[in-house]
Amino acid sequence: METATPSKARTAIGALLAVALGIVVVAGVGFTLHKVSADPQPKLYATKVGTITAADGKTYNHYTIADGVYPDPINSKAHGTCATCDGGHPSWPSYGPYTDFVLPANSYITVTLTVYDSGEKLNTPYFGSVVGTVDGTVSYDGVSKSSLPFDAVEHTFTLHGLPTSTQDPLFVNVPLPVNTDAEMKAYNDDPTKLPIGHKVTFSFITKGAGNYVWNCEYPCGDSTYQGFGAVMGQLGYMSGKVSVVNG
Repeated sequence: METATPSKARTAIGALLAVALGIVVVAGVGFTLHKVSADPQPKLYATKVGTITAADGKTYNHYTIADGVYPDPINSKAHGTCATCDGGHPSWPSYGPYTDFVLPANSYITVTLTVYDSGEKLNTPYFGSVVGTVDGTVSYDGVSKSSLPFDAVEHTFTLHGLPTSTQDPLFVNVPLPVNTDAEMKAYNDDPTKLPIGHKVTFSFITKGAGNYVWNCEYPCGDSTYQGFGAVMGQLGYMSGKVSVVNG
């Protein structure tokens, strides 16, 4: 039987230590990424309101959620009373009070957004079109439309997922109507006085369970990345999560 030389023994011990160190580093990185990616926003669970028969002839469980879009994080109530705490920013627009939505699978979902912000022009007119809703339309203050002018949009609600074979595709794009300068005057004079706002209602049907994201496609960030810097890349302001779950 061959006896390991001191040199071989040291090499073996060094290899074991390297493997152990690698495991510690990977575990540490995983823990750090999990902590960093943890969403501090509360989850909004859809509320069942009954059943509904859709145009495809199928009857679905019908759920609703409601949220808002605000010109600042304080009024959104998504960031507490201190908008500058925990990395917040007092001048950023924000969805709120929720940005993390939990929806049931294989269900008919109706979303109501009350929107209070101003806006200008989309970089890409495509996002002025309604996509992925039940009938290809959205109710804007009770009026059904399939698009908005590209220069009359304040934000968008754009729901999507990464291409994958492990979950069903889900894509919804809803442009949100701008509050005019006249409608925003009271707020601009006193940020505690929001405009009346616009009521936006739309529906879509979920498929199987999966994890998705949503974001705004209106360039409401700073001048970097063609208006898509700053707030546009900040989870909990102009982006969030959608979990489609079974049961």
